[in-house]
Amino acid sequence: MSDPTLLFEAFRRNARVNAFLLDELTDADLARSDGQGGMTVAQLLSHMGASRGGWLQEMSPAFAASALALTGGESIWGWHTADRATLGAMLSAGDEAALQAVQAHLDSGEPFADPRGVDTFASHPAHFLLYMIVHDANHRGQIVALLRQSGASPERLDRLEQQWDLWRK
Repeated sequence: MSDPTLLFEAFRRNARVNAFLLDELTDADLARSDGQGGMTVAQLLSHMGASRGGWLQEMSPAFAASALALTGGESIWGWHTADRATLGAMLSAGDEAALQAVQAHLDSGEPFADPRGVDTFASHPAHFLLYMIVHDANHRGQIVALLRQSGASPERLDRLEQQWDLWRK
């Protein structure tokens, strides 16, 4: 992967899909859970946003600060909020930090740090972006499933399907 342009664009499209989903959710939706102890929709979105900063804190700390600024000093992995504006800001800050970190590591030729010895995207820094796309898609699927299980109307679920349009443009 010598030219990550397409992957960077896919990551930006992933951000637009996340923003679309967040815009479509109601405050009641953010409180929905499976009733079995699983995360609420707000906790899933919080996890999506915070995970970027959590990874960057370990792999490329110089780029983590903006992604961590909204946690108020809480542990990045335990942080959550149901505030829609904060969720959107966290996702945006994390996305920008991820793009900047990957670009910096590509430019320098240096791999990400690996303090835990887990081969942190050792094959190529841009794989972090692909990982986050897949990670987000997994959690978006969980969110839509929670909405379906809690009785969202077919029309509402159809509206959420419009996220696919964002991938094709």
